Amino acid sequence: MNFDQLLYAEVLAQHNSMQKAADVLHISKSGLSIAIHQLENELEVTLFDKSSSGTKLTSEGRQLLSSISDILRFKNNLEKTATIVANPQKHQKVSIHYMNTMLKPFISTFIDNYVAKFENVQVNISCHEFESIVRRVRSQEIDAGFIAINNINDESIENLDFTPVCDSKLVLFCAPDNPLNALNRPISLTDLKKQKFSLFNDKFHDEIFERLQFQCGPLSLVLRVDDAWAMNQAIFNLNTVCFGRIVQGNLSSNTDFSKLKIIDIGHIFDDDFKLGWLTNPNYMISEKAQELLRDITAEVKKDAQ
Repeated sequence: MNFDQLLYAEVLAQHNSMQKAADVLHISKSGLSIAIHQLENELEVTLFDKSSSGTKLTSEGRQLLSSISDILRFKNNLEKTATIVANPQKHQKVSIHYMNTMLKPFISTFIDNYVAKFENVQVNISCHEFESIVRRVRSQEIDAGFIAINNINDESIENLDFTPVCDSKLVLFCAPDNPLNALNRPISLTDLKKQKFSLFNDKFHDEIFERLQFQCGPLSLVLRVDDAWAMNQAIFNLNTVCFGRIVQGNLSSNTDFSKLKIIDIGHIFDDDFKLGWLTNPNYMISEKAQELLRDITAEVKKDAQ
């Protein structure tokens, strides 16, 4: 038994045709048939049933297919790990999580500098809520998280390192035709009671919305979402309003965010936030990861101006 035979069985199971599988594998149909027959003899099990309708797995073959797939998967993982062990500097992985909408500087920085700096780096970037980012940084599952926080002494990030990158104000985003834009005065609680809200999945937005309801009574919540495009659709098509930080609009991958109107709420809530990196002092970040974080920081500062 060899890996080629196992691969042939895997591919044949996908296509249910000797000719199609042979074409995919770039071998002759007869060569594929011989290899499958040899594998069946060694396993003492008939894996495939050949008929006019094709070549399909037998019930025994279906039971063994998952084991065949596991062996091939383990082989690939072994080869990948061996390559990394042999050339650690050429195969690095960086994992970064960010809070809602702020994807643009992460992707643009990586793509713009890929050839010059990060060609041998696999970057995993994904959007998560504040609590998830804190938990994963604390458990050392990720290299760093990019968060927004209005109290750097927040107990939830105790014993973690927070490195500020820029300041931003919390505001209310709304569509250009929302009546709030026609006011020639600061908005009031009465004005907010008339609005429909959509919220990003964000701990601080939830807290503000809850405090607002303490003062106003129950408010209409239409949508919760992580995606900037979905939020933009709700604001323009459902005429909702949402909390957001001014920098979020600048850093969003959705350019339509720039078309939204900004309503100041600093006279109602504490609107001062800091955006920055959350890292674990007990976790050694690689030099490449540090370089990527520095480049992203520069991009964020540029966009935040």
